Amino acid sequence: MRFVEISKPLVTQVLSEGIVREAKEGKNTHLEHLEDNIFNKGYPGAKEAINYLYSLHEMLEGHSSKALNMTTKWDGAPAIVAGKDPATGKFFVGTKGAFAKNAKLNFTGKDIEKNHPDGVDKDTGEPKSAEGLRTKLRLALTHLSKLNWDTVAQGDLLFLRDSLKTVNIDGEEYIAFKPNTITYAVPTDSDLAKQIQSAEIGIVFHTEYPGGPTLADTKAKFGFDSSVLGQAKGVWHRDATIKDLSGTVTFTAEESANIMNAITEANSALGKVDSETFSWLDKGTEYITGAKFVDQLKAHANNQVRAGDFGNPAQFAKGFIQKYIDYMQKEIAKVSTQKAIDRKTELMVQGVKFIKEHVPQIVAVYGLYLKIIEAKVRIVRKLEQIRQIPTFVETGDGYEATGEEGFVAVDRMGNALKLVDRLEFSRLNFGSGKPGA
Repeated sequence: MRFVEISKPLVTQVLSEGIVREAKEGKNTHLEHLEDNIFNKGYPGAKEAINYLYSLHEMLEGHSSKALNMTTKWDGAPAIVAGKDPATGKFFVGTKGAFAKNAKLNFTGKDIEKNHPDGVDKDTGEPKSAEGLRTKLRLALTHLSKLNWDTVAQGDLLFLRDSLKTVNIDGEEYIAFKPNTITYAVPTDSDLAKQIQSAEIGIVFHTEYPGGPTLADTKAKFGFDSSVLGQAKGVWHRDATIKDLSGTVTFTAEESANIMNAITEANSALGKVDSETFSWLDKGTEYITGAKFVDQLKAHANNQVRAGDFGNPAQFAKGFIQKYIDYMQKEIAKVSTQKAIDRKTELMVQGVKFIKEHVPQIVAVYGLYLKIIEAKVRIVRKLEQIRQIPTFVETGDGYEATGEEGFVAVDRMGNALKLVDRLEFSRLNFGSGKPGA
């Protein structure tokens, strides 16, 4: 996944991985898709998403008044947080658990053993070993500590030395690593391949956490100049910034018109969905238990992605009625007294009636959702022309070239929205046994 920093009034960066849901805490721990802004923030969210699209289009037309800086976030795993703990001044490593209420900061190998024990798989109930994670953290602690730290940064682990392998792609030999879903491959005769092969660990940093006096008091700052860390034997690191690529991905006249037409259609769809159309989503929470009504609608939209087919708005609305019934039946099954059963059953009956009365609004909202996706994917296709290292997905016959995971637009207020071709990467993730989009 990649991200782009741009100098525009609205959109200032296109990053990898959506809205920072933990904005209050100021931590980069979860991101949302551009189109899901409709469900997260209602009418203002839909307006914001379309404004992002207009700004991205303007940037890619080459109208930016300043140089365009491109940055990349790779498809690495796990997330690694490292640096000087503001409270103690000591070097630590961790995962996103470093930002948990009971922060898991690893200053020593013993801390890693204590903070990351074996557990039980929540889906299968089977014992699950955390040894792989502990090994990665041990190596991160040993080698990243050699760098010149005066801050805290978050990155994505790309490889350990023993995870590198030599592969043949179309008759050419590459050094390859596959940290998550995507395989990255570098020609073996390149200087970059030699640098990678000489390292014990490879990581790309993308977020800095300045501030204090404790880690909990720091705030996420997207974009990090990792050159301040210097170099150390055994460590291959870089930040996400790619310098001086102005004009590399500017639109042709035909591409510009094509994408502007898609954005205009999305804006026209928004014109048919006023703020009152969204108000019924809040009211719908009266007819559901244990969850927000709008969250169920969002989950239904995400299920369409996992199914590999967005469908049409009318089918979506019809399917949501059944999803609501299925959800409420599970809620009814949780209670044992007849009085509680009758109460929730009546709630379900009224809820179905409520949804059927608002089918036109569901159709309009989902139609807008699809229009935003269409415009977004056209922009993603253009951004995919930016490439540092060839990316592939493994198939039964070898390796197939693929785009990277996506991009994210971040505005001047620090709100970030993910730009991903969700159907394509849902397919790749399911094919790799890692469902989700």
